[in-house]
Amino acid sequence: MNKNGAHRGTASSTKGNWVEEMRGSLMVVATVIATLTFQIAINPPGGVWQQDSNIQMGCGAGNDCRAGTSVLATSSDDKNQRLKYEIFILLCTVSFSASQTVILFLLTGFQLRNRLVMWLLVLVMCLSVICLSGAYVISIWMVMKPLNKVISKITLYYALFWGGLVALLCLGLLIRFLIWLVKSFFRLLCCCY
Repeated sequence: MNKNGAHRGTASSTKGNWVEEMRGSLMVVATVIATLTFQIAINPPGGVWQQDSNIQMGCGAGNDCRAGTSVLATSSDDKNQRLKYEIFILLCTVSFSASQTVILFLLTGFQLRNRLVMWLLVLVMCLSVICLSGAYVISIWMVMKPLNKVISKITLYYALFWGGLVALLCLGLLIRFLIWLVKSFFRLLCCCY
């Protein structure tokens, strides 16, 4: 006890507080990202066709422009535009799925007292944020076609920033994992002898 009569925090209570704080933070972030990516899927950049359309109404030749389908995915004959849209949807789907995975783990009360499990959930959320950033860049490229030089440079720097951040994050996590592996190996050696 300290002089105020309160108990000092032990290592296990500090660990428990960290896990509970991380759990709460993960739930908030996962819920926001899941909501955002769900909204993007039902209301994609450029909107959706309000009625079945044909070439005279702006539908690209050979495209199926049915009511409720994405305008950007079908309004152009440009195959790159269709590819950008498919990558955009893929990134949003990965981000949504990663967020849903974290939410399910947190809601089901899976054994989260383990720092390794929380660390894996944090990695899944990092993947979700990275995919969301990629989807943002691609949506800029789709909506602002053709890009002027300033916007093109800004989105290129943005993409390079996130790519570099991902590389640094992966390197840092790899180094932390290798340090943990070496420490575990030496602990195992010390216990055996």
